[in-house]
Amino acid sequence: MDIELYGLRIFDQVMKQKSFSGAARALKLTQPTVSQQIAKLEREMKQRLFERVGHDIIPTQPAQTLFLFSSQMIEQMDEFTQQVQESQSQPKGNIRYAMPESCQWTPHYRKIMSQIAVFPDLKFEIEILPNDLIAKGLVEGHYDFGFLTGERLSPQLRFEKFSEEAYSAVASRAELLKPLQSGDVENLRLVTYPGWELFFTTWAKSHGLWKPLKDKLTKPTVRIGSLAGAIHATQEGAGVAIIPTHCIAKELAAKTLIEWKSSKGTIASSPVYLAKRIGENFPKRVELVVNLLKQAKHSLG
Repeated sequence: MDIELYGLRIFDQVMKQKSFSGAARALKLTQPTVSQQIAKLEREMKQRLFERVGHDIIPTQPAQTLFLFSSQMIEQMDEFTQQVQESQSQPKGNIRYAMPESCQWTPHYRKIMSQIAVFPDLKFEIEILPNDLIAKGLVEGHYDFGFLTGERLSPQLRFEKFSEEAYSAVASRAELLKPLQSGDVENLRLVTYPGWELFFTTWAKSHGLWKPLKDKLTKPTVRIGSLAGAIHATQEGAGVAIIPTHCIAKELAAKTLIEWKSSKGTIASSPVYLAKRIGENFPKRVELVVNLLKQAKHSLG
């Protein structure tokens, strides 16, 4: 028996439409073509597939059995065809987005970096910037999307909450944290870096320390040019830093950094938003990457 997929597709439509003419219209074929293919199937199977009663056709038992087979066969072939087409039509073009430096320590960022080699025709341009510059670049159209921490910065952007980011006050030695405990904040040696102001403000307000500490926004003790550099300097004993907790998980576990905790057990945190310009739709290549990020965030927590 030599049954062709073309004939099965026509037979499948005849069963669904319950008429030869209906199948012909659905498939944009002539009715004689449909009749010829059904006749060919009947010859191959040596069975009648339809009984004709007036203008109606009644499927026989062999037709019912064949219909179960043809439906599965067509579905599997369509799925296979779609997979082949997708593998042959890889997304192309540039993906431009910006994020704070702290995002580099997140598991979903590492996950997507491990996946981008699968898309050889995509070129990634990822900027590491503080919040205000990310918002400005999005408004001016320099990026397809961006990640912003804390409060929403521009009415020209649309924001979708992506995750929550917690902050910790850390130092290499307990004595460096004593000014926080005693309230003698004048002697607090504060290590800062680009974008630290939001983290510091959120942390201080959450712990009820904003009033005594707010002058530190303009009077930091040590300023480092990057978050990574600030973590290293804090480990070496330069002072106290307010840092996103996920960025220093290994250091806290290894006890090369010590976290100050208030007696109230307060956790300071703020949302991280995925942002883009209002009114703009993502191209398919960008939507693919955004969905990968969301899937990674969902699977990794």
